[in-house]
Amino acid sequence: MNARLAVAVCVGAGLIGSISPPAAAQADVHARAIARASCQSGKHTDAVVDAKAAMERDQDQLGPRMRMADALVDQGCYQEAVEVLEAAEEAFPHSAELSGKLRDVRSLVTEQTYIEGLTQAAESAKVARNQFRCTKLGDIAACEDALHAKPDDVTLLTAKGDALMQANRPTDAATAYRHASQLKPTDDTVKTKLANAESLVAKTQPAPAAPTPTATVAANTLAPKAPKAARKPAPTVAAATKPVSKLGPNAAATKPPASLATPSVAALAPQDAQTFSNEAPPGQTN
Repeated sequence: MNARLAVAVCVGAGLIGSISPPAAAQADVHARAIARASCQSGKHTDAVVDAKAAMERDQDQLGPRMRMADALVDQGCYQEAVEVLEAAEEAFPHSAELSGKLRDVRSLVTEQTYIEGLTQAAESAKVARNQFRCTKLGDIAACEDALHAKPDDVTLLTAKGDALMQANRPTDAATAYRHASQLKPTDDTVKTKLANAESLVAKTQPAPAAPTPTATVAANTLAPKAPKAARKPAPTVAAATKPVSKLGPNAAATKPPASLATPSVAALAPQDAQTFSNEAPPGQTN
């Protein structure tokens, strides 16, 4: 029997008979899960590919089948190795070596199933614990851990929102309530909690700061100034006194009639009184 298989069988027997979970096996469970996923997807190592080719060439020989089983065990594909050995046992029913190897590999399958069961139970217990702490104790961290496993659980989202409201974090609580409301739009309780959280967020928003005088001056300096309106020239005295023609502004100015002419300053000034006498100087007659 292969020494590696013997060690694995001993370890598996000890794990099955033990009451406490095997810490070493739990540490290796991730690697086992990856190996099993690769086996299920058909992605085998080069050793498995070569052993399979040799087994197909020599189907009447037991050696290639045994090497194929060993290559599968090395990759962690225990169930596949069992299937190869069981097929070989039908062709070679009296081989003691084959019977021993088959027994050892079956033990590895039992160990793998046991460890996976422990891992699933531990994960389930962890999820249940986080759900309890989230919904009953308002533990925000527990809510986040539980939502990693169930991201669209309305109960957990609502409980997280409640815990955030108790922690005076209405903005984050509104986000949780909003997600829950989107998943379950008919839940009036979630709608009410969302409205309360959003109202509290609006009340706690700081008012916009008034602009400082310096900022106002700077804004006025940087702002473009509106162009000044063009000022109309004041009318001159001549323009003001110029008579406007009834024919319109474009018509030629006409001279007013003499009867309507404005009297001159000389005409308005008083004239000296003239006297007339009948006495004429000598030698002249009137």
